[in-house]
Amino acid sequence: MAAMPNEFASPLEVLASVTHTSADDWESLDGTDSGVGVDYWYRHRGTGKEAYLNLDQYYLTISVAGQRIYDAELPGEAELAS
Repeated sequence: MAAMPNEFASPLEVLASVTHTSADDWESLDGTDSGVGVDYWYRHRGTGKEAYLNLDQYYLTISVAGQRIYDAELPGEAELAS
């Protein structure tokens, strides 16, 4: 599912995009909580690789199999309002 104009992609959609996979290729896991921001854990159905996503104060970090593959600052509320 692609984000519509003026909407943001979900963390899972971003994971699928940066790994050139489909959101359906990933299953949600119960992972540890870093205590900072919001944590998301997924496992790739085909390879078994685990992905960890952390969203903290408009900053998204994605790691797959322990390797950071993506990080980006997302627009904040003030930037969206302008």
